[in-house]
Amino acid sequence: MIMKKLLTIVLMISLVACISEQKKEVQTEPVLVNELPHLNFINLDGTATSTRNLETPLVLILFFTDCDHCQREAQDVQKNLELFKGKNIQFISANDIPLIQQFAVDYGLSNESNVKFGRAESTDVYMNFGSIPTPAIYVYSAEKRLVKSFKGETPVTEIAGAFR
Repeated sequence: MIMKKLLTIVLMISLVACISEQKKEVQTEPVLVNELPHLNFINLDGTATSTRNLETPLVLILFFTDCDHCQREAQDVQKNLELFKGKNIQFISANDIPLIQQFAVDYGLSNESNVKFGRAESTDVYMNFGSIPTPAIYVYSAEKRLVKSFKGETPVTEIAGAFR
């Protein structure tokens, strides 16, 4: 009788350990590699592309249109566009394209030649960047290497300073 109870306890512990190990595998986030990821997205004109096709040096900003931190970041970028001469800025959101278009207009960025907007699926963003706060900002060199990343609202002088 004691042997039977002991065997049952051992089997239950083994089962719990096995389930815990499986959950760990599912919950792990992707590791951020030090190069421009391959995030597929749709430009506002409807063309499909990837972040790998973007011209560098680049500031990649992942955002939500209704995020107040993202809105303030966009205002700050617009007020300080001179800091980004010779650099490209790509905003990418999981929101619908009409909302992204309106965001670009509302924050005075829709007609800037070096500022572009696009839409990506949230699952694709997660697969490439893991769980992130918004805005999440990534600065890439001309060689498509990650120079610096910023989590959350960040002064644009700090972002532009990453290129030095």
